[in-house]
Amino acid sequence: MTENFLETCLFFNANTLSRYLLKLAEKQFKHLNLSPAHASMMLIVYDSPGISPKKLCSMLNLSASTITRFIDSLEKKELVKRKSNGKSVSVYPTSKGLDLKKPVAMAYKRLYLSYTSILGQDFSRHLSSCILEAARKLDKHI
Repeated sequence: MTENFLETCLFFNANTLSRYLLKLAEKQFKHLNLSPAHASMMLIVYDSPGISPKKLCSMLNLSASTITRFIDSLEKKELVKRKSNGKSVSVYPTSKGLDLKKPVAMAYKRLYLSYTSILGQDFSRHLSSCILEAARKLDKHI
């Protein structure tokens, strides 16, 4: 009974998949001394220098307090800097942060190749699309 329930439980299976993917991702980002989550934020900051923490919250689907901790951590590593203009705050990559732009992109590429070599490229893209669609539907109701 329990085994069958777990096989059909989206919550259980999504979390299991997430743990496996996190292990693969941590392996790819370890040499950069970045967590996969911090690397994701860096990609956004590279593409949108001057982005607001609020926009980062929205794009990464994380709370304001989590984004603040991420920015604090990346500032400590001198990879991003905050600029305040009155009440608004903007986040920019530093020159040290920009030096990691290509290595971060390469780590993401290795991660992609790692899981697609296991799951297959078509299946990986389809699964990602289904997960995104499910997240968007749930977001409308939560």
